[in-house]
Amino acid sequence: MTQQLLTISDLQVAFGSGENAVQALRGVDLSVHRGECLGLVGESGSGKSLTALAAMRLLPNAARINAGSVSFDGEELTSASRGKLEYLRGNDISMIFQEPMSALNPVMKVGDQIAAPLRKHMGLSPKAARARAIDQLASVGIPDPQRRIDNYPHEMSGGMLQRVMIAMALSCEPKLLIADEPTTALDVTIQAQILDLLRSKQKELDLAIIVITHDFGVVAEIADRVNVMYGGRIVEEARVRDLFDSPQHPYSIGLLNATPTLEMAEQRRLPAIGGAVPHISEMPSGCAFHPRCPERRSKCDSQVPKLDPVSPNQSVACWARRQSDDQAA
Repeated sequence: MTQQLLTISDLQVAFGSGENAVQALRGVDLSVHRGECLGLVGESGSGKSLTALAAMRLLPNAARINAGSVSFDGEELTSASRGKLEYLRGNDISMIFQEPMSALNPVMKVGDQIAAPLRKHMGLSPKAARARAIDQLASVGIPDPQRRIDNYPHEMSGGMLQRVMIAMALSCEPKLLIADEPTTALDVTIQAQILDLLRSKQKELDLAIIVITHDFGVVAEIADRVNVMYGGRIVEEARVRDLFDSPQHPYSIGLLNATPTLEMAEQRRLPAIGGAVPHISEMPSGCAFHPRCPERRSKCDSQVPKLDPVSPNQSVACWARRQSDDQAA
């Protein structure tokens, strides 16, 4: 069996402290194996990006990890020193942030930004780092990389900037890449090119990838497994094919039903999940999804369901599924 590279267990993150603390992540469990792509799916506010930032120990100042474990390649990151974290980031773990124009330094040439981790982590000379930066730009499909290396971010299109971010993230050949909404704000053609690029790099480098997205189309295109997240917890985990064929959690079902397909061409409106993701300071007790759930049970209001297997490759945290299983038995 493929070795686990990243294991997150009962991860809890809070904003503030003491009586004023607000729990944002409420016991996240997920794992990523070497060479696989895991999709992390959910609406905005579900905790997807916060999970990634917590795993990399890049939380905002107001947030803190107050319980749980993050193990990367056998190393516990929640207690790792600053020096160890600085070594791992960019070298073994890289992240593509949601907005490339915000993530890149606007007054620094893109080539210098790609060269920086090469000089820091690989000890390359300025000349060697520049040459490798050119190779990196070429490897992600940017034309005329010898000229483009001296461009500033504002001189490049959104699709090119996303490729620059990928080139920078992969420059030191990391073991794990976290891609936060890598196709947001890109047109459909460019989205497909970016996903093809990530898939080819995954095979080329035996790279593990976590793709954070709200788009099931992205998940279907690139992921091997998917974790559905809601209210700071994982509510369903499955192989992609199993989730699409037989979603179990009412939230997963609602998300898939709201995904446009060719069969919906005649419909005037897409099906929608009623309500909205609650703010972290107003999270309901029990299952966080119960105020919006069409299959709500009495215990959903007060008791939190744990992830339980419903098949060898699929687990769900839902009282309705447990009860139906009990009745069938």
